[in-house]
Amino acid sequence: MFSLSGKTILVTGASSGIGRATALLCAQMGAHVIAGGRDAERLNAVLAELPGDGHQMGQADLTDEAQLSMLLDMLPILDGCVFGAGAAETVPMRMVSQQHLMRMMSINYIAPVMLTQGLLKRKKLRDEASLVYVTAIAEHTAPVATGIYSGAKAALKATVRVLALEHARQKIRANCVSPGYVETPMLERLRLTSSVQDNVGLVPLGILEPVDVASGIAYLLSPASRWVTRSSLVIDGGLTLPMR
Repeated sequence: MFSLSGKTILVTGASSGIGRATALLCAQMGAHVIAGGRDAERLNAVLAELPGDGHQMGQADLTDEAQLSMLLDMLPILDGCVFGAGAAETVPMRMVSQQHLMRMMSINYIAPVMLTQGLLKRKKLRDEASLVYVTAIAEHTAPVATGIYSGAKAALKATVRVLALEHARQKIRANCVSPGYVETPMLERLRLTSSVQDNVGLVPLGILEPVDVASGIAYLLSPASRWVTRSSLVIDGGLTLPMR
């Protein structure tokens, strides 16, 4: 029930952080992994770490329509897809620019939505496929200076719920994983530009590692979660429990 043996899984954002940990865990569980990302050198390094044979690289900038189309062309029929690519920037609302707005929406909302649309339109998803979208606790808690980032993640969550309903007849499941603070390069960048470390210190169970989130993603990809859809799995070490 918890095996991914024989399944083909696309993982976007696989070159680092949660995406990399997810690609590694999926391969360890027997999946054929297509590692998606923008940086070919880093993707090749991840591919070299994956156990098993037949893994592929899917290099593409998902915010570029032409590159997205080329990625869709090369993809086989998928049993699952993990939408792990994302970006976070902290900007107070009084300083929000249209450039910041478009960047956050393009990476965190438009790219995964249009990848989903392409997979469905080109019939690249097998019946009973599982789609897992990495959102963030920001969608629930809306920390200071994350107005646009929080909005993009909340919009994605809402769209995923509709998607799951529309394709329930094909037994295609769509869920979100909502991580708290995870030791990733993204968090390191935020530490340089914000007071995020103050919040990190409030996590009851301590800071998460990427594999902690990858384990939740793997569960949602596996047959063990075959009745789970339209849900959001919060993995935050208890940080937001008093807020929900």
